[in-house]
Amino acid sequence: MIDKDFMQDLEDEEEQQIVEAKKQVEDEPACSLLKDSKFLQHYQRVLEVSAYQIQDETIDASHEEYHLILRSNEYSTIIDQEILNIHKQLKDVYHKKFPELEKIIINPIEYVKIVQLIRNAIDLQAIDFSQLLSGQQVVAVNIAAKQSLIGQLPEEDVLLVDQLCHKIETLDSYNQKIISYIESRMKYIAPNVSALIGTQLASKLMAAAGGIEKLANMPAGNIQVMGSVKKNMLGMSRAMHNRNTGYFGTLEIVQKASGKLQNQIVRMLATNVAKAARVDNMKTCPKGNVGEDLRIKMMKRYQKIQEPPPAKLEKPLPIPDENKKRRRGGKRFRKQKERLAMTEVRKYANRLKFGLEAEDEIKDTGIGLGMLSQGIGKVKLHIKKDKPIGLSKKLQQRLAQTKTQSGGGTGGLTSSIAFTPTQGIELINPEAGYLSKVPDQYFNRESGFRTVLRKEREFGRQF
Repeated sequence: MIDKDFMQDLEDEEEQQIVEAKKQVEDEPACSLLKDSKFLQHYQRVLEVSAYQIQDETIDASHEEYHLILRSNEYSTIIDQEILNIHKQLKDVYHKKFPELEKIIINPIEYVKIVQLIRNAIDLQAIDFSQLLSGQQVVAVNIAAKQSLIGQLPEEDVLLVDQLCHKIETLDSYNQKIISYIESRMKYIAPNVSALIGTQLASKLMAAAGGIEKLANMPAGNIQVMGSVKKNMLGMSRAMHNRNTGYFGTLEIVQKASGKLQNQIVRMLATNVAKAARVDNMKTCPKGNVGEDLRIKMMKRYQKIQEPPPAKLEKPLPIPDENKKRRRGGKRFRKQKERLAMTEVRKYANRLKFGLEAEDEIKDTGIGLGMLSQGIGKVKLHIKKDKPIGLSKKLQQRLAQTKTQSGGGTGGLTSSIAFTPTQGIELINPEAGYLSKVPDQYFNRESGFRTVLRKEREFGRQF
């Protein structure tokens, strides 16, 4: 067993070396990594270790190659950053000759290869780009060269371009060997992720994340977009262009899928990779059985998604019921039916005579008068004799209330003038008959208790 204090000191030293390498890249963008002795020693160590096979089933923190693999992941990200820095410097120099090339070719490695083919040439029609670029990109490069290609560069700039291209190619070769070494050890570090998506893609994901521990702590949404690169469509149509699927786009199952299914399969892969990475981080399944199970379930789910929907069955109409259905009746239903029945005026409006011209519409509303506009005479109003027209109880109550609130029982047509044969016109009180019938009130002189009135009449007023 290795001493814990020794392992801790080794980890601290490795972290310090990585931090120093990153600072050198930031401070000296012109390929400072190739001058770093620690990186060159690490690269030699990787070449020595990759020559033999591991006999252990797993590689944990106590294994001697574990920290070498972690440092390889860190150096892989540093190499990518340094390639971008040198690529930026190369674009600044070569912009003097071909400014539109950096907009067409975005990938640094492809840009370097195209620059090495062109170098200081003026006529690009004689150069064959078909082995490096697609047909669309070849056409774009030739058109841009006719419009924006400037004259030749001076010898100093040509030498600088060659040096920068050589540095990028050297760093890329170092990076490829480091990644191949990580791929050979992935089945021992992350057996479940390797069983799910393969060792090559698993090494890319782990290198981009910075280790299996960071990959396990990463959500599936971030894993899904890892490796995404901006693509320049050169003003072409995007109708047949699929979305950027990142590292997962290199898998055969994603490339063969259609546009809609590609997004689904990439989401499924990212979710299952997150699960498998957590299992590998906990070291609960070193043989990769969990990754195999996840792959089988994912493929079953994907096959089910690809199945066409079931055909719709034409259901025959049900057998009609020949028995008479019960209809609702009653006083309430009859009243509702009478209230909603069609009137005679509406019947004549919906009726047309045969052989006549089309009727006119009412102000372009699409509604006509039918036979009402053709002089049919009077429309009869049909009234049922068995049901006399009368006021409802609520309306009668309202009329009685308004009558009492108007100030007496005398109607509005009652007059105080009367014609007599003797005197002619005579004033009379129309309320005389009403007042004569008014009973005695409490303060009337003639009113009183019956016993008291009877004694007064018999004996006289003695009180």
